[in-house]
Order: sequence, then structure tokens, then C-alpha cells
Amino acid sequence: MRTSILLPALCSLLWIQASHGQSEPTLLPTDEHFVLGDVGEDPDPQMNAYDAMNKALGGDSIRSCSGHPCLGWVEDLHLNGSLKHRGFYDAGRLTIYKNYWPDGTIEREFRSVDAVRSVLRTYHSNGQLRSEARYVNGTSVQYEDHYVDGKLRYAEERHRTEPYFIRMDLFAADGHPISTLQLVDKKKVEFLQKEFHPGGALRSEGRARYDPSRMDTQRTGTWTYYDKAGVVVKHEDYQDGRVASVR
Repeated sequence: MRTSILLPALCSLLWIQASHGQSEPTLLPTDEHFVLGDVGEDPDPQMNAYDAMNKALGGDSIRSCSGHPCLGWVEDLHLNGSLKHRGFYDAGRLTIYKNYWPDGTIEREFRSVDAVRSVLRTYHSNGQLRSEARYVNGTSVQYEDHYVDGKLRYAEERHRTEPYFIRMDLFAADGHPISTLQLVDKKKVEFLQKEFHPGGALRSEGRARYDPSRMDTQRTGTWTYYDKAGVVVKHEDYQDGRVASVR
């Protein structure tokens, strides 16, 4: 079954313990964007199961072959006889692999770039890229996913050493942005956040500052709001993360 997505309003929380777009439901402007577009079918759980044997993705399972941890290339087939999985195992753990849909189209591929970096890509059944995640030492540092037609839906980038994201962007199926976040002041750890009306017109913009003692961010300075024609409708001035005045 193909699914549409209903997401709630924008929230300031940026520090997230997990990866892979967990934060995306917090990015939408209030009550404007409902159906984002076709995100495709959910991945087959049988395909996801192989990731549990991938140490680089945090998996801790070991696959056995004839009573011993698998070593070397192993292949699995679909019920129709087509190739389902081909992976290289070391002591029962996957080091490189590809999975395939029953018609032979690639479903996902994992490879190591070097001793610490790796990449996992998944694909829609029509062959279009579904997601791409880049890992460093088992932690996802960049992630993006795509609509079934290949257009970018969501992208995030995590700071390599600090517990916050430096980019979080969400897009509608027509390619227009819904919300964006970008680190603009590394010293103060301040982000520029923008929200957009359907169709891409700017809805609001302002800055948020990361507070390491709270492990989250707070709005700061002046936020400006616009109507769909680009006319300023109000300003909000923030102090200590709260609205101090509206004008």
C-alpha cells in the first residue's frame, strides 16, 4: 500500500539521539502541509532483516552457515528463483551486500568507503533512489530520502563531534521547500530556520541557538512572518526562547 503523510507543526527541538529522519515530523509549518506526495511502499521486513548482521549499522546478529558463522559470499533467492541477496560475510557479519526485488531490480546496497566510513542506499521498486545514509564509525552523519519519482523529500546532516544537526531540510513532492535549517554561526551555534507556504513562498524566518546545557535549541532574536504574497504580517522578538514582544 502506498502511503501519504500527515505531519504536525514546527518544533525547535534539534538534538536527537537517533538518526534517519526521526526529526522530520517536527519540521512542518502549522496546518498547511498535509499530503506531501508518494513516498512509495514500505521496505519489505525480510530485506531490512539483513541490516541486523551489519556491524557498521549497529547490528549485532551473526549468521550461521552449516552450524558455523558464515564466511565468504552467500546468496539467497526469492520464491520465484530470482536473486534476493548477495553478501560477503566475515565471522557471520556482513561487510558488503546487495538486495534485489523479485524482478531483479536492486533494492539496497551497502559498501564500505574505508575503515571508518560506509554508505547504505535503498531503492524504490521502480529503480529510483529511496534513501542514502552515510556512516562514520557506525553513526549516521548524513541522511536523505526521496519520493517514489526520485525527488528529494528530506535531508539532514549531523555535526561530526557535537550532538546536533547542522542541516534539516524538508521538501514537498513538487520540489518546493517546506522547511529548512542551516548552521550559520559556528561560534554561537546559531541556525537560520525558514518555513514556507505551499508553493514555496516564504512563511517565516529567524534564528535559533543551541543550548548545550539543555541539549536543545531556542529561538532567539527577531522572527519575521509573511503572507503568501511576501508581505510582512508580524515580527516576534524572542528572549530566553520565549516571545517577549509581537509587533
